[in-house]
Amino acid sequence: MPTPDTRTSTRPDRAERPDREVARSDGQRSPHETESPAQRRAPDAPGTPGPLPPALLMPGQGAQYQGMGTGLYRDLPAFAAAVDEVFLAMGTAGDELRADWLAAGPRLPIHHFRRSQPLLFALDHALGRLLMDRGLKPAALLGHSVGEMAAAALAGVFDLADAARIVCHRIGRLDSAPAGGMAAVAATRTEIEPYLRPGVDIGAVNAPRQTVIAGADEPLGRTLDALREAGFRWARVHSVAPFHSTVLQPVVDAARPLLAALPARAPRITMVSGYTAQRLTDAEAVDPSYWARHPVDPVLFWPALETLVADGPRLLVECGPGQGLTTLARQLRDVRSGRCEVLSLLGPPGSGPDREAEHFTTALARLGLRAP
Repeated sequence: MPTPDTRTSTRPDRAERPDREVARSDGQRSPHETESPAQRRAPDAPGTPGPLPPALLMPGQGAQYQGMGTGLYRDLPAFAAAVDEVFLAMGTAGDELRADWLAAGPRLPIHHFRRSQPLLFALDHALGRLLMDRGLKPAALLGHSVGEMAAAALAGVFDLADAARIVCHRIGRLDSAPAGGMAAVAATRTEIEPYLRPGVDIGAVNAPRQTVIAGADEPLGRTLDALREAGFRWARVHSVAPFHSTVLQPVVDAARPLLAALPARAPRITMVSGYTAQRLTDAEAVDPSYWARHPVDPVLFWPALETLVADGPRLLVECGPGQGLTTLARQLRDVRSGRCEVLSLLGPPGSGPDREAEHFTTALARLGLRAP
């Protein structure tokens, strides 16, 4: 993934502290970030399968990059079949999405929501489905943004066709939303809130000092100027829509009738909600309003991650492209101490599509699963 634009404070008290370093929305480190020795030692390598129960972390907006998943799609027929199942559930939109995803010259850039959102949903779900078909029994699922819709389909809250319909419906309504964007700020939510202009909201809490804000272009720009003047570091997120901002309330309103008409069930696998930071209750799972509000509610990934590991030691598996969520998870005390471990399925974006199958096979061995 390209490094986002980074503004740097000239105030020494802020600029020289590692905890002020800018984080990407997906958790990937920028070249300006530091990493503690404990974080560098955090397990993320193959080895003898251990007893740690696996929990799947399913990434969302910001994790996308050009070519993600295409190598595994080419090299592993079982994965191709799982992705094609999602595209089939999307109908003609899925055919167009697959063609553009595999094209040498895509019609739309990967960061456009008509590409990033459905592809992240498709890859997250396909990877999770493939692991479960190989015998993996996840202890829990935690999705970030659209990743929670993939988790909901895997957990049986929605069947795949209905989950795909919800995602496509949401994407279709984004065309009429005001132009906007997102930015990751190296600060706490409490520190940022006094600088937010009307029309700008907290979009995600990704880590103790990694907070995403979102809003329409003009007020977002003024908010970022104010943060820069106050000495905070920030970086633009790869998004052309203000996800998790109240600007998208019309998208929520349009989704309510659809969600009310679709059957929903209690999850068959424990889900930790990225929006309440608690276990998803049966009542929430079948509540149309809970799902409808996803585009405007902030993602509380860090507190949700803390809830997940509070249940016991876990192997935190990045079930989607990149290493963004496991990079965030490395900041957990439980990971630094070795009580929990992290594992990515496709490896770093920079390794390219040609090495995805190698990374995936290595990850399967770490999970104690046989390659398809």
